[in-house]
Amino acid sequence: MGIVKQAVIFAGAPVQPELQPPVPQADLYLCADAGVRLAQALGIVPDRIMGDFDSLGDVPAGENVEAFSPEKDDTDILLAAKYALSAGCSRLIFYGALGGRLDHMVANLQMLRFLADRNAQGILVDHAHWITMQRGGTASYPRREGMYFSLFAMTERCEDVTLEGVAYPLCHGMFSNAFPLGVSNEILAETAKVTVGKGDLLVMYAKD
Repeated sequence: MGIVKQAVIFAGAPVQPELQPPVPQADLYLCADAGVRLAQALGIVPDRIMGDFDSLGDVPAGENVEAFSPEKDDTDILLAAKYALSAGCSRLIFYGALGGRLDHMVANLQMLRFLADRNAQGILVDHAHWITMQRGGTASYPRREGMYFSLFAMTERCEDVTLEGVAYPLCHGMFSNAFPLGVSNEILAETAKVTVGKGDLLVMYAKD
């Protein structure tokens, strides 16, 4: 297995910088539009700043800035995600992508499938959430104190799902995107083991 290149992308949702989880080491730090404010507040110097800058209000100065027209199909955060993919990153961690406008948040959840289609993993984080998507296979997730562990079908069905190490285990079950079967589970062991035979499963840690 080769080395996984990691990018951290800052978006412009209204979050409190002092509450955000520590920013990990990364090969690339990107800002999408007003995400530059969050990066600055967290002491991160971005490698690139991109977007239409309608949220920020003006175009920052600098050779690492790329401005786009507001009349575009891609959201600013998706522009940054595409740039990270083009740079060879396959693990993308997003700050400031939750807690703002609901339509933007839904778009960011959909983006996790876009990334999976390109053999990359997206992770959305803030002070109360850690969210990713699992496309088939088996994965382990550590217990996080004070956080619920919820699972939702992103495809019409997630088949042959097995959950181990949790309060409500499941053996070769099925999740549907029409019924929230997996909400508010809890990890009891050091790690939970999640196996998905077929389908895209949204994996979410959430605090009260």
